[in-house]
Amino acid sequence: MADEGGTRRVRAAVTLVLAVFLLGACGSPSPDPSTVSSAPTTSPATTSTSTPPTTAGGTVLTLTDADKGRTVPVHVGDEVQVVLGSTYWTVQASSDPAVLASVGQPVVAPQPSGCVPGEGCGTVTATFRAAGPGTATVSAGRTSCGEAMGCTGDSGSYEVTLEAS
Repeated sequence: MADEGGTRRVRAAVTLVLAVFLLGACGSPSPDPSTVSSAPTTSPATTSTSTPPTTAGGTVLTLTDADKGRTVPVHVGDEVQVVLGSTYWTVQASSDPAVLASVGQPVVAPQPSGCVPGEGCGTVTATFRAAGPGTATVSAGRTSCGEAMGCTGDSGSYEVTLEAS
């Protein structure tokens, strides 16, 4: 009987390890910028020849996980939305609010269905307005990169630089 209990424990441990491995393989992909917001947006990666949509102040520019590490030109008056594909992100204020001012608080939008609890499915959106000429950086961080998975390397950090003119 003692051997049967040991076998059950080994089977349970193997099942647990496999479940953790399989859940880790189900990482959260970057959202498709075209499905993130119903507001008209442009992406710096887009090679559109049409005129970008504008707001009362200027162009609306959406930056995503794919823009990590980039330097992006903007014009004073432009609105910049940083949309990151996990609810675990914490977006910091702009490095220079005189250049890039926060517009409200970041909005966390969890994915309501089709997601394993603790996976962080959804987005965090922070909105900024180019307030004056200069250079400013937007940074974000996270410590969890999925259910029971700590971030490794630079997967827990995000930074994009905006040059306003």
